[in-house]
Amino acid sequence: MKPALSTSEAAAWLGISKSTLIRAVRRGEIQAAFWTPGRHLRFTPEDLDRIKRQLEFKTRRVA
Repeated sequence: MKPALSTSEAAAWLGISKSTLIRAVRRGEIQAAFWTPGRHLRFTPEDLDRIKRQLEFKTRRVA
């Protein structure tokens, strides 16, 4: 199993800012893989690939 990524790592993977990622999670637009006991978000590479494809699809539809 691949390790889960932090919020900063996930934001870099997606090409968005950390604050944008956190805001999207709070709004329910993006789902984190899990929360750590210290309330830190974690994301799996598989989930991030899926999210990135969804973001690219939305961008193409608007353009």
